[in-house]
Amino acid sequence: MAVTGTATATFSSSSLSTVRALQNRHASQHTTFLHVPLCHRMFLTKTKPLHRFVVVAVTKGSAESSKSDEKIPSWAKPDSDEPPPWAKNEAQNKTGSEQGFEIPFYAYLLASAITAIAAIGSIFEYVNQKPVFGVLGSDSVFYAPLLGFFAFTGVPTSAFLWFKSVQAANKEAEEQDKRDGYL
Repeated sequence: MAVTGTATATFSSSSLSTVRALQNRHASQHTTFLHVPLCHRMFLTKTKPLHRFVVVAVTKGSAESSKSDEKIPSWAKPDSDEPPPWAKNEAQNKTGSEQGFEIPFYAYLLASAITAIAAIGSIFEYVNQKPVFGVLGSDSVFYAPLLGFFAFTGVPTSAFLWFKSVQAANKEAEEQDKRDGYL
């Protein structure tokens, strides 16, 4: 047992077959690696050997992995000619996508973020009375109504666009789940 622990620590980079061969030897048998006895190799290195023990467990059932209790779909078996669920409806998906253009969820999300930034920026610009872009001066008649319009319509518009992005993403996820055969 002491030889196994030392051999495993000394030969941590060796192959698994070498470790198995060393584990099957008795402690009284002479063990070498690259024709150097283990006891000499330990004294030639300046580092202390780590004492690790490797436990390998093999069950009778692991040898018969093909007869496992897991349910493998028929399309995933190696000898199956059946296409996966997402590939079955490719012709239908092509005709379905030509029916109408749907705005992707990330476009809604990007528009929501830009609108929210503009609305909050309008609030800050109105409070500080310092025009950022210099298009309208703070003494202009249109300064307060324009900023008020962006502030009061921008926040609800941003919330609506965010809501639409969540709906679009959920719709795309459900369609993908149907194609994958989960729904």
